[in-house]
Amino acid sequence: MTTGITAEGTGEQERAMRQQQMASFGRLIADFSHEMRNHLAVIQEANGLLEDILVMEGTEGNSVPVLLKETAAQISQRVRRSADLCQHLSGMAHRSDTPCSSFQVNDLVAELVIFLERSTRSRQISLQLDQGQGIDPIYNEPALLQHVLYQLYAFSLELLSNGQTLIISTAIGTVQTKGGVAISFRLGGVPKLDLAELSATVSAAIASLGAKLEGLQQEDLEVTEQGFAGFCGFKLLVPSLPVA
Repeated sequence: MTTGITAEGTGEQERAMRQQQMASFGRLIADFSHEMRNHLAVIQEANGLLEDILVMEGTEGNSVPVLLKETAAQISQRVRRSADLCQHLSGMAHRSDTPCSSFQVNDLVAELVIFLERSTRSRQISLQLDQGQGIDPIYNEPALLQHVLYQLYAFSLELLSNGQTLIISTAIGTVQTKGGVAISFRLGGVPKLDLAELSATVSAAIASLGAKLEGLQQEDLEVTEQGFAGFCGFKLLVPSLPVA
């Protein structure tokens, strides 16, 4: 009887974790669509400007070549940015094709930060990325890790006020992570935080990765040249799992 209850409870927890993972993906897609609409609006506006410039052609004293060059450059910039966003979206969508795989955490984090730019901008939060060097690929579940990182970002955002700073950094893991990676979140202007306030579903997702979440110690924060003094934060220790 006890075994059946435990199995049922584990199944419910797994379903809740996967539902929350899909919700995280949905919010990232929503931010992506808003950002794409912004770029398309600028392209549409620039196209209207081109039409106006063509109407001006032949009038005395106009500067059509200069205006055309500036407008074409603006369109080109927005098209490149939109193409980059679509490429990142494709990468994120394909992460769930294979539950576990070998991947570069720096690439995953950098991609996530791109999708978070809009929400941090709307909150007037300064989002900074500090990527460590020499980090080897890890074998784990990339889609689940991206979900966990998004939830940790959302948790951090709730603690931050307008004008404050969030720094996400990566570093080579310790012996504890078995060749994995440490992903830190530093919150500027937040005196303290309580990791116990994270939902049980997020904690279950962290455990499913074989990862561990712990608060940053004072020595992890006092890096004066980076301006980390006065920050609090936490780090996620993500291991590289054995290849089955």
